[in-house]
Amino acid sequence: MSVDGVKPKLGVVFFAARWFNEVVLGNDESARSFTRYLKEESGRILEGLSRDVTAVAAPIVTSMEKARTAARQFFAEDVDALLLVFLAWSEDEYLLPFRDIMKVRPAILWVSTPYEKPPRKSGIMELFKNSGVVGSFEAFGVLRAMTAPQEAGVSGGPGAHGDPGAAPFFVFGSSAAGNQTTAGGHHPDGSPYTEIRAIAGAAAVRKALRTVRLGVLPYRNPQMIVTYVDEFELYSAVGPLVEYVSALQLRKAADAISPSAAQEYVKKVRAECTIDPRVTEDNLFASARASLGMETLMFDREFDGLALSDLIPELHEVVGLRPCLYPERLARSAKVVGNEGDLGGTTAMVILRMLTGKPVMFTEIFNYDRDTGTVVAGHAGPSNYLLAGGMTPVTVTPDYELMDSKSGIGGVWMEFIAAPGRVTMVNFIRSPGPGRGFQMTVLGGESLGGELRVEGYPHAAVRIDPDMLRFLRSCAANGTSHHWAIVHGDIRAELGFLADMLRIKKVMID
Repeated sequence: MSVDGVKPKLGVVFFAARWFNEVVLGNDESARSFTRYLKEESGRILEGLSRDVTAVAAPIVTSMEKARTAARQFFAEDVDALLLVFLAWSEDEYLLPFRDIMKVRPAILWVSTPYEKPPRKSGIMELFKNSGVVGSFEAFGVLRAMTAPQEAGVSGGPGAHGDPGAAPFFVFGSSAAGNQTTAGGHHPDGSPYTEIRAIAGAAAVRKALRTVRLGVLPYRNPQMIVTYVDEFELYSAVGPLVEYVSALQLRKAADAISPSAAQEYVKKVRAECTIDPRVTEDNLFASARASLGMETLMFDREFDGLALSDLIPELHEVVGLRPCLYPERLARSAKVVGNEGDLGGTTAMVILRMLTGKPVMFTEIFNYDRDTGTVVAGHAGPSNYLLAGGMTPVTVTPDYELMDSKSGIGGVWMEFIAAPGRVTMVNFIRSPGPGRGFQMTVLGGESLGGELRVEGYPHAAVRIDPDMLRFLRSCAANGTSHHWAIVHGDIRAELGFLADMLRIKKVMID
């Protein structure tokens, strides 16, 4: 799990009590043995973590001064998340210096033990080596006090002043369990390392969202109020900054594309795609120029995502068509294009792209089959052809929705079906429930690939995990929009953790 190819940066804190050396371990050999254990156990954990994250480890904390030094180190390193591990029982006051960083970065308490199965009977040294369990139970109360929101009019307590930050996450399991990797270099499912990787990946995305820039071209769609998003609320609660782009700006960007550059792109499209015989040379050229202009705008304005409001008459009048081709530089970049001015849907696409590094499809559910548990989801407009995975042909067709328009609006787009494989689907809207905020609905499924299910549209056929009726009832009860972002891969766990970090309502449909 990485963002733009960079592993999440995890600050790792190991705790052990000074009490052991000062009071209990009077015998030199006992002290040396215990010190060896601390070094070996922390090394084993760091080795296991290093496969999935960049671990920034401080010296083992055995005093308040070491705790304060570690906290300063993690601030300086700008870690994405904090991992707290009690190697042995420890004074709980050592947690307090990390209060400030926990206000801005999520924390994980790993209730770790060196044993996959505890010994039936423990000698005193074995008991001490497993005493991190005791320290973890002690930490439960302290962490709760540090991070629990305070009621109005109530003062006192470590977390009473200002925003206490996100509630900590808890991971349980042996440091030895799942420390071996699969053939692909990842820890097996169910391993605490796998769960820590998922939380750290979500934390890296949470931090990266604070630098995201979204464009809306030209403005929100007045036909779909369910997609309306308060832009300041999106910026303050989630992170993306929103800017508007006029239809005239797109027209100027398209006009700036030289005829030779447009013709070169047309030549590439013809070489790599099947061209529907109804597509004229003039139409293909105009679409190529507009789409290259859209690509240029996104790179020049440094947009991570563009919510293209492709049904707005002004866009059609000024540009002459809606840009629906997907140039290769855009397709292979980390940038995404949503449709119908849906900022929430485009935000979901950015999140999925960050979590997977894979192309994302903007869709609406065209139909569903209760017998097979399958939905067919797709959308008009630009869609990243790399989703086909080279496994099915990509055909350039007329813009089916506008090809017969009396106004003469033309244009082309790409027809394909998404490649087979595991997928995750996300709906992201302003919450329709009390308290407002945002809501993320998540489910998994299997993209079936194969033959086209819809003529003329980019789309995916997905056998969803939940029972179809349960899926439909959940959407009706909790409220969704009609727009779903789809990506290859199973990242449901990461999305659940991210929703918790962002304090937005999550609906996980299993």
